[in-house]
Amino acid sequence: MKILIIGAGQVGFKIASRLVEEGHDVIMVERDAAALTRATDTLDIQGFKGHGAHPNVLDEAGIQDVDMLVAATDSDEVNMVACLSAAILGKEGVIKIARVRHPSYLDARIFNNNRVAIDLAINPERVAAEQIIELLRYPGATEMIDFAEGRVRIVALRVVPTSPLAGLRFIDFGERFSGLNMLIVALHRGDEVIIPRGPDVILPGDEIYVLLYAGEEDEILSKIGIKPVSVSRVIIAGGTVIGRFIAEALSARGLHPKLIEPDEKLALELADALPEVVVLHGDPTDVELLTQENISEMEAFIACGRNEEANVMSGLLAMRLGARRILATPNRGDYLPLMKSAGFDVCISPRQVAVDSILHFIRHGRVLAARALGEEYGAEAIELVAQAGCPMEDKPLSTMRLPPRTLIACIQRGAEVLIPRGNTAVQAGDHVLVVAQREELLEIEALFIKPAGPQPRPTEPTPVEREATGEATDETADEGAPTSEAP
Repeated sequence: MKILIIGAGQVGFKIASRLVEEGHDVIMVERDAAALTRATDTLDIQGFKGHGAHPNVLDEAGIQDVDMLVAATDSDEVNMVACLSAAILGKEGVIKIARVRHPSYLDARIFNNNRVAIDLAINPERVAAEQIIELLRYPGATEMIDFAEGRVRIVALRVVPTSPLAGLRFIDFGERFSGLNMLIVALHRGDEVIIPRGPDVILPGDEIYVLLYAGEEDEILSKIGIKPVSVSRVIIAGGTVIGRFIAEALSARGLHPKLIEPDEKLALELADALPEVVVLHGDPTDVELLTQENISEMEAFIACGRNEEANVMSGLLAMRLGARRILATPNRGDYLPLMKSAGFDVCISPRQVAVDSILHFIRHGRVLAARALGEEYGAEAIELVAQAGCPMEDKPLSTMRLPPRTLIACIQRGAEVLIPRGNTAVQAGDHVLVVAQREELLEIEALFIKPAGPQPRPTEPTPVEREATGEATDETADEGAPTSEAP
């Protein structure tokens, strides 16, 4: 597929990187010469310097030949106009994706109208805010990912020394937690994600990824030491788009969160727009302000301001002053390991949300969903559709030669979701969730696709088979047939 990406920022760069890995032909347009040079020097892509919404720039980049346009700049207006230009200048059927962040642009009257020249509008801040709200209920949970049309979930959990999982070998898990419908599909330790095997041991400090059935989270997590809680005392540091989304969602649940915003004008605007929220004008890194607002009694402190360094500092201060959980929404990928190692409980990157959503849409077809398990560690969970005639069809999993450290996590067959065993066989049309290292995904995807090319010709039937079916054999073909000779 030929894909044109507008914007060489973190989102555009990551999307381009992943698409090149998957064999797509990628073109990039970027106004900033340094950002464009970084992308073209690092990736096997073609680059054009210019404004991504200008028709002459799109013409130069070959808009008339691309199959898809992904507008991923930090400007909603540029992204939307680029899609409009692509709809006019591009070939019929070109797919148009826009990153749209401001809430006012997501009016249902606009994006639910088939006249709009955008096939997919992504608001990563709203998605990240929804994930933050859901994770507030589960102390120790750091991420939740839905698969199989929402029937199953992967929940990431931090293992503390007092956890019943600490020190447990995977081979002993079934005996210790018999009858529990869950499966540990991956384990993050240090700088790597491990696809576990029987002898592997869960250690304190590990982050484990648990597969379970949706709706059973409370029961299962309680049995492994993660009991749901009701959160009512929350401070939000930053009146950004995502901070506003979180404040609105908490208000809708009858809560009255506090929101700290350093910009006085914006603080006044938010106070008018969010009457159920206590909006404070101040610096979230001010120890005196945090103390006055009873930070030690807060069940959650959410750092989501515009300044990444201030988010790190405010989170560390809140942690030292006694806030129960520290959550953050960093956009800089290099800050994620720093925040996690510093003790932040949850780190959700809106930019990574955008990358995941766009890649999901681009890969639609046999790939139903794909999510990184820890943005920077190279493991991924991918949901595939098994095609009729694929190498996996009707073969027990124990007989398949899968890449090392690859796990078939679950199989959705119609309305049923199975956690497979060694003798389980994949059937055509199954939705299969696979956890593996990213570099092995193309090899794994090939196992679920019907091989291309001519199929083997059927062998010629033997004379005995022909006779059994009434078909004439070479020896009898002329018996009783008229000849050219006169009688």
